[in-house]
Amino acid sequence: MRVVGEVARLGSFTAAGRELKLSTPSISRLVGELEADLGVRLFNRTTRHVALTDAGEQFLRRSATILEEVDMLREETRQRHSRPQGKLRVTSVNAFGNEVLAPAIPGFLERYPDIKMELDISNRQVDLVEEHFDVAIRVGAGGRLQDTSMAARRIYAQKLIFVASPQYCHRHGRPRDLDDLKNHRTIMQISGNWGRVHPLSGPDGVVEYRSPDGFVVSSPIAVHNAVLTGYGCALVNNFTVADDIAAGRLKRLLPEYETPEHPIYALYPHRRQTPAKVRVFIDYLVETLDQEN
Repeated sequence: MRVVGEVARLGSFTAAGRELKLSTPSISRLVGELEADLGVRLFNRTTRHVALTDAGEQFLRRSATILEEVDMLREETRQRHSRPQGKLRVTSVNAFGNEVLAPAIPGFLERYPDIKMELDISNRQVDLVEEHFDVAIRVGAGGRLQDTSMAARRIYAQKLIFVASPQYCHRHGRPRDLDDLKNHRTIMQISGNWGRVHPLSGPDGVVEYRSPDGFVVSSPIAVHNAVLTGYGCALVNNFTVADDIAAGRLKRLLPEYETPEHPIYALYPHRRQTPAKVRVFIDYLVETLDQEN
């Protein structure tokens, strides 16, 4: 369409070629292929002059409108890709979504006011493409990722650590080692088979720590709230209690023992061009959470 327009405007295949930075044979071939496809002649050609036929004039009128629409679409697409905007749908596992992701998102929305956020917090399996999610936050998913249609980027690393309140430590003392911990009140998260036995990295390598049957709950938020009351010691996610330790509301116990790190990944559909809203969101998480980790 652009070639036809330039040939008609300049009255010459050679001049149109110079304008479009194409050779004269290329211009002639493109016009000839278009005429063959349409089944009509667009130009009357002589050795000295090129002029539109009636069919060519009708084609040029319609194509000018179409080209204008194409140019507008191209520009809108470029702007949409370069300026992050639109709705961003994210799904996250429960504990990380509640304790880390939700508090981080307001800062992201302040930085990118043209993005609207929808956050789904759930441990259920989510089909990102089928359910139209842009990003999924999952624990340990990157190392086991088999679906080549998904890309993964590490954004955080969690581990479990022992904590208790200053009030508990004042009344009952601090455990000296894992064996001494058996003489203390404990609050443990156990959900199904998870949480009954934890591998702990310590001075003598990795040991297995079996959760005692003291006060058992299935929610990490419940463990967090319970340990703040001063009832007992707990093995909790580091991100859950980071602010409490910094503020002195909780104390870390047995710092030489902790679980191995479990990486947390952002998963997103693998595309040739990642949408700007997805790219800046994951960059923001890496930047922000790396400062806290």
